[in-house]
Amino acid sequence: MDTPTIRYLRTEWLAIGTTPQSIAARHRLAQREPVVAGLGVDNLAELVAALLLSSGRLSRNEAAEVITAMLRSADIDALVPRAIIEALIPGVLALPRRFDLAEGPWCDLDAFYADAVSALWELTMSWSGTHRPYAAGDLLSGVRTRLRTLQCTERRHRSRQSASPAALDTLPASIGRTGEELLAAALADATGHGLKVSDAAVLYATRVLGMSLTEVAQLAGIPAGHLRRRRRIAIDRLVA
Repeated sequence: MDTPTIRYLRTEWLAIGTTPQSIAARHRLAQREPVVAGLGVDNLAELVAALLLSSGRLSRNEAAEVITAMLRSADIDALVPRAIIEALIPGVLALPRRFDLAEGPWCDLDAFYADAVSALWELTMSWSGTHRPYAAGDLLSGVRTRLRTLQCTERRHRSRQSASPAALDTLPASIGRTGEELLAAALADATGHGLKVSDAAVLYATRVLGMSLTEVAQLAGIPAGHLRRRRRIAIDRLVA
C-alpha cells in the first residue's frame, strides 16, 4: 500500500534515478563492484529495477549479493545509499505485517513508514562502506529492531499511565526517577570509572530499551553469546 511517504520516495526516485549524476554513480559503482558491472545497466534506476524479483533478471540470492556490493561501496557516491533505500522499499512495505500498529506510537500507517524509512536511512549511512554478507536482511532486521524498540517504549509509557491513579498526576515531578532512568544514570557514571562503553551499551539496550540479546546481536553483527558475556561483565562492574 502506498502512503504519502512512499509516494514521495518513488516520485523523487523517478526524478533522480536516470540523471547524469545517477549514470556517473553507476559507472563508479561498476568499476569497484564486478557484480554490478555484470548487470549491464546504464544508471541506478535500471540497477534498482533489475533487483526486483518481478523483473525476472535475478534470483533472491543474486539480488541480495548486489545489495551487499552496493552497501560495501556506498561511500563512493551519495546516490548509492539512496538507491539502496529504493531497492529495499518492498521490504519496508512488508514490515507492518510483523507489528500491531495500535500498540506503537504511530497515528497511522504513513507514520509507521516514515519511522521505518528514517531508520533504514540511518542504518544505511552508518554501515556505508562496510562488508555485510547479508546486507539486505541485516538492514531490514535493524529497522525491525528499532521499530520494536519504539513500540516497547510506547507500551511502557501507556502501562505507566494506565497503572497510575489520577490522583498521582498531582504529585510533584521530584518524586524520583524510574528504575530505567536510575540504571541509565548508573551506567553513565560507571563508564567514567572503568566500564567499557561497549559493555554498557549491551546492558542499556537489553535492560533499559527492552531489546532482546538476539535483536542486539542482529543489529550489531556480533554473536549473542559474546554479547551475553559483555553484559555479565557490565553487571559485575556495576555491583562491584
